[in-house]
Amino acid sequence: MTSTTTNRMPLGGDDAFILAWGRQNAALAVFRWLLVALLLVCLALVLLVGYLVHRNEQKTVWCFVKDRLGNVVQADPDAFLRAGERRSEVDIKAFTRRWLLDAFTWTPLDVKDKLGLTLRVVEPKAREVIKQGLQLPQRKLQVDRGVSGRVVDVADDPVRQPQVLIQSRQPLSVLVSFDTCRILPDGQEEPGGRVIFTLFLQEVPRTPDNLAGLTVVDGTFPATL
Repeated sequence: MTSTTTNRMPLGGDDAFILAWGRQNAALAVFRWLLVALLLVCLALVLLVGYLVHRNEQKTVWCFVKDRLGNVVQADPDAFLRAGERRSEVDIKAFTRRWLLDAFTWTPLDVKDKLGLTLRVVEPKAREVIKQGLQLPQRKLQVDRGVSGRVVDVADDPVRQPQVLIQSRQPLSVLVSFDTCRILPDGQEEPGGRVIFTLFLQEVPRTPDNLAGLTVVDGTFPATL
């Protein structure tokens, strides 16, 4: 009977096991620090991208045009960036409200300036109609007496604010209604009554002085204001 002797290779002692275990722990520690570094890099990239997006949204657009004399001047970018936009309801109502405040708010000291602001956005052919509607002779008598005019506009009371209603788009017409009051020379206030009239507007190119891009082309006013 033949006996077979099997030679077994030693698997290693405790030192080999401890060495392998230490190498594994060292590798895990390295990978842990690499993961932390990657997380920090990703966080930095997110912050950088957010900053660049915010800066891009807040950047100022520079527009330069030539004036009538051929000089290159800086222009308002809104007049160009919004030039092709359709006039929204907000644009129309804000323009009308600003116009009626300029037209019906005055003092003996700024009555001419207010009239200039009012007529600045009125088509030249319609200025006589607007002047008649504002009844400037009657206003002059009040100015000579030291009386000022006001539009009743109470911020916390929508009922006592100017009301603007868009009646049609073609042609563009708005119905305006508001209350007026007069400030007497002694400071006392007296009611001026309710004013209702219709304005006809037209879209024009936007300019720095007229960002809404609207002008007054006609109006129907009551016999007395």
